[in-house]
Amino acid sequence: MKNCWEIKGCSGSLRDSCVVYIEGMAPVTGGVNCWDYLKCEETKRNNCCAYQQRRGQDCWKVTSTLCEGITILEFKDKMKLCRKCEFFVKHAKKS
Repeated sequence: MKNCWEIKGCSGSLRDSCVVYIEGMAPVTGGVNCWDYLKCEETKRNNCCAYQQRRGQDCWKVTSTLCEGITILEFKDKMKLCRKCEFFVKHAKKS
């Protein structure tokens, strides 16, 4: 899945000033981000790969996210944690 700025080829100041990029919200879904839903503290959020990559609406697809205060590198181990996560259970879309 690509972000809109990747599809349109936006980069630099154009991308960095875009509210979609800044807020990490997909304009099509208008969905909520995991860091907002889970009320992550700023330090945790800023150190999380999902936040850094603006992937708060599908964080379960990103390895090395900072979930429950730990970074899990293996996808299969991460999914064990995701399946217990309230955000995943409520928002994960079957693809």
